[in-house]
Order: sequence, then C-alpha cells, then structure tokens
Amino acid sequence: MPGRLRPAQKTHQRLSLFEKVILANIIMLLGEAASGLWITSHNLETHHYLIDTSFIVSATLLSLLINILLLRASFRPLFGLLRAMRAVSAGETGARAVDIPADSEIGELAQTFNTMLDQLEAARRQQALLILQAQEEERRRLARELHDESSQNLTALLVHSEVLHQTLQHLPETSTLPEVRATLETGLCTLVDLTQKTLENVRTLALQLRPGVLDDLGLEAALRSLAEEWRQRLRIPIELHIEGLEQALHEQGYATLHETTLFRIVQECLTNAARHAHPRHISISFRREQRRLCLCVADDGNGFDVKQHSGGLGLVGMHERAALLQGKLTIVSQAQQGTQVEVSLPCSSILEREVVHARRS
Repeated sequence: MPGRLRPAQKTHQRLSLFEKVILANIIMLLGEAASGLWITSHNLETHHYLIDTSFIVSATLLSLLINILLLRASFRPLFGLLRAMRAVSAGETGARAVDIPADSEIGELAQTFNTMLDQLEAARRQQALLILQAQEEERRRLARELHDESSQNLTALLVHSEVLHQTLQHLPETSTLPEVRATLETGLCTLVDLTQKTLENVRTLALQLRPGVLDDLGLEAALRSLAEEWRQRLRIPIELHIEGLEQALHEQGYATLHETTLFRIVQECLTNAARHAHPRHISISFRREQRRLCLCVADDGNGFDVKQHSGGLGLVGMHERAALLQGKLTIVSQAQQGTQVEVSLPCSSILEREVVHARRS
C-alpha cells in the first residue's frame, strides 16, 4: 500500500492545465492590481482617462497573449497524439505518439494510448501465430492422410488394374470376341494411365501441403528437395547457397514455425516465378548479418511492377508471415530485369517466448 501512494503524491505535486491557467491569471490580476495601486497613488489626474484606458487595454491584451501562449504550449503535445491516432486509424498500426513529455496529463494519455496499441498488437500477433500453427497442423494432417490413405488406395487400384490387364492378355483368344477384347484392353490401359496420373498428383499435393522432409531432416534438406522438384519441372538451373542455415536456426533456438515460414516464402517465390516470370535461372542464398538471418530468392525472369501487384494474395501472405515473426520482406523487381525477394528475420529469443505464450493462452 505505501508503494501505491507515491505516484499519487507526485500527481498532486504536478500542476494540471486548469491550475496553470488559473495561476497565470491570478498572477496577472495581482500584477494589474499592483500597477493600478501605483497609478492611483501618484498625481496623474491630468491624463486620468487616457491612462485608465491604456492600462485596461494593455492588461487585457497581455492577459490574452499569456493565455494563448500557455494554452498553445500545453496543447502542442495533444496535436502529436492526434496525428498518431489519425495514422493508426489510416492503417499504420506501427505508429506511436512520440516526443510528448510524460510529466503531464497529455503525456499520461499518450503513454496509455501507446501501451494500449502495444497490447493490441501483441494480442493480434499471438492470435495470428495460433492461426498459423493451426493451419500448419491441418496441412500436416491432410498431407499424412493423402500419403497414408489416398496414395495407398490409388496404389492398390493401380496394382489391381495391372493384374486385370495381364489376366486379359493371357486369356485364350477364343474366350472373348476380338471387339470385346480390344475394348477391355483400351479401357484397362486408360484406367492404368489415369490412376498413375492421379497418384502423382496426390503425392505432389501432399508434398505441397507439408513436405515430410521438413519435419524429418530440417529446412536445408527441404529446400534442396524443393529446388530439385522445381528444377525438374522448369528444366532450368536452380542454385542453392544455404550452407549454415540449419546451424544458425538451431543456435538461436528457433521454433519450427521459423523453418516453416522460410520454407513457405521460398515455395511461394518459386511458384510465382514458374507462373509469371518464366526465368532462365534462379538462385536461393542465405547469409547472416549480425542479429538477423537473411534468405534471398532471385531470378532473371520478366519481373513486374511491385506497386501495382502489391495486393496479390501471394505477396500479402509472404509479408504477413514475415511480420508475424517481427521480420521484414523486401521485394525488388523491374520489368524484364528479374525479381529479388529477401526475407530477414531477427535473431531474438523474444520470439520464442511469444510463441510459447501464444500456445499457453
């Protein structure tokens, strides 16, 4: 209880805006009264009306000027707080009220406003982390079901189709009509081809949802597998320079969420390059800068105008993934000059505590 009384005592010792205005006016009234007393105590009857009028006008102007200066100086921090509120309402959630003295009512209001924004931002980040983790868990479950159930069923269907096809070929020619045999063989061949294509699509979909190598062998192996997959699809060279990435992540005690974020961003970059850029060469490189980890994906494709396409779902998703981990995503691209996407994540244990706190809450 004694510890709670000290801030209250400081608050009482500090003058409020109302008290400052009253005190300033009292001082001016005392000064005017003293000046009036001095005038009446001297023999100035010759210019009595002129002196009285001049004194009243001067005192009024002086009082008005002092009140204006005092109110303007007192409300100047309020204008800064208003600018911060307008910036936040316009979508700049990172804006804060700055350069406001903390020893005033407006300073306390600005501090409360900043604290409220920080708490809302932390709550939003925690909820987004939970949503992202739930999405990845659902992706992992779907990928496992596709791999364990659908793929096995399709494989069994493929085997039975091959068995039927072999059985049909070994049947005596006299047992069935030639037209019926040809129709059955054509149908079975079509069934086998369709089953093989469906099985390949299911396996590809399962890998895109959640590659098992990412959970089993880590990010470096997953990126190498992803690069090899796209190298075969696009038939272009994809260079990898990611030595030390896995070690850097483990040294910082990073959660699986960081590996998933980097993998998803690289996956989205390769998908966009294949769909729109039509590059002849792609490179994926990693570097470490003081307390930041940087992963860069660059291609020599068509490029695009970043300002016109900044609202695409793929780009927005990459920005949001990086922002959730207090990172930054930078896209540099020009028409016919390729595209470079770089994600930079901080090396901080604070992120780990946020993830743990989000899981518990």
